[in-house]
Amino acid sequence: MANLQEYFRKFHNSIKLDYDDNKELRDKRDELIEFLKDNMPEESCSFKTFNQGSYAMFTGVKALDGGDYDIDIALLFNLSKEDYSNPITVKKWVYDSFCKEYDDVEMKKPCVTVKFESEGENERDYHVDLAVFSSENQDGQTYLARGQLHSAPENRCWEHSDPEKLVSDIKGFPSDSQDREQFRRIVRFMKRWKDIKFKGQVNRPSGIGLTVAGLTHFQAQYTQDFFTNTRKYSDLDALEIFVQSMLNSFIPVLNSEGEWEDRLRVCLPTPPNNDIYSKMTGNQMMGFKDKLQCLLNKVQEAKLETDPVIACELMVEEFGDDFPIPTVSNTAQKRGPSIIIDNSSA
Repeated sequence: MANLQEYFRKFHNSIKLDYDDNKELRDKRDELIEFLKDNMPEESCSFKTFNQGSYAMFTGVKALDGGDYDIDIALLFNLSKEDYSNPITVKKWVYDSFCKEYDDVEMKKPCVTVKFESEGENERDYHVDLAVFSSENQDGQTYLARGQLHSAPENRCWEHSDPEKLVSDIKGFPSDSQDREQFRRIVRFMKRWKDIKFKGQVNRPSGIGLTVAGLTHFQAQYTQDFFTNTRKYSDLDALEIFVQSMLNSFIPVLNSEGEWEDRLRVCLPTPPNNDIYSKMTGNQMMGFKDKLQCLLNKVQEAKLETDPVIACELMVEEFGDDFPIPTVSNTAQKRGPSIIIDNSSA
């Protein structure tokens, strides 16, 4: 079996995107928060902020060509939902404030989005999603303001949510720091795979869905050298177990038309504890499963392959051209002469 770990690490380094790596987005985040503090209406309440999403969870990946960068911010307002029965009232404080200064502002169901065109040549556009929460409630819980600008009453609500705990749970998983680094690599691999295999599709598997799935399906894979007290991680093995476990978790579910369909349920570990993939249709879920099976097949083929060039070419088919392929001369040099020791009994 070819050892692909160095190529997986190179691949990870080429696709990962952390908060500190994107100065333009960091600057816009800070600009928006400061603008909001200075331009909120008089009747509004104070708020605190924190990053959520992939940047906060250390699972960010670079956008493919044509995609834009984004950052998720939580605005926790010091107010009770009981005092503002219509959550749109609070979201409008944010929306109306930004509309005074910025050209492209949209109120979506879960957030207010401000979009920007890149200021540099050959750079991506980007946007900032700001989710509005009520944080001073009698039950001690946090609630997300859901609804659009002109939503009917039945389509707007305060939804029980715990964004800080969700970020904390994922940032701290697993408890071992070295295992955690592998977990983050595997999640990033899966997110890049998703971007390539489902590009442009509606209701495709989401990044947060794959991340949360990792809380259940990830198992660290390494060998321990007890003499040197070091570990040699195998991302290929961890990837195989991750995908196989996801495939094993598809279960038959009776749909609204009385027909059975295989579905993968991935529920948030924090309120509202909803199934992240509930909006995917039966056909979309079938396509998801088929692509996962194809990925598993390629991973298992790569594990059996002795030539690292061929093994990496199999990974390129799933993860795209950012996955490195070694040159033939390099692999020949690394292999060197083979020495076979037979440890079998006579």
